[in-house]
Amino acid sequence: MVVGGGLAGVQAALDLAETGVKVHLVEASPSLGGHMAQLDKTFPTNDCSMCILSPILVEAARHPNITIHTRARVTELEGKAGAFLAKVEVRPRYVDPAKCTSCGLCSEKCPVSLPSEFECGLGERSAIYTAFPQAVPSTYAIDPDAC
Repeated sequence: MVVGGGLAGVQAALDLAETGVKVHLVEASPSLGGHMAQLDKTFPTNDCSMCILSPILVEAARHPNITIHTRARVTELEGKAGAFLAKVEVRPRYVDPAKCTSCGLCSEKCPVSLPSEFECGLGERSAIYTAFPQAVPSTYAIDPDAC
């Protein structure tokens, strides 16, 4: 189990999965990527952050040894390293991933507007949203606190 779906967590999950380990990747937000997804360029090379991050997120989402749990948190943990049991609470997205095409129509029609956490409150988002266009998973989620 890897807790945290930022770049480091996703890369750790991929490294483990490549060795044959079955990995559960647990992320509190509705999508993977962490703070790197918010950056335009990276230091010191000035590379596009999404150019680095997007392929890694897609690879993790498609890897057969990785199970992604977003909107999730570890509520109980017992045992020791290598032999533990974890209880993970996964909050609902309120959007069926099998039916969502990420077209954005639901977000356009939603009458509720609130500050965007992804844009540090500088922009707005609707109550049904995806953090950024390349979000993984690419399914919208409804913010139940806003409705």
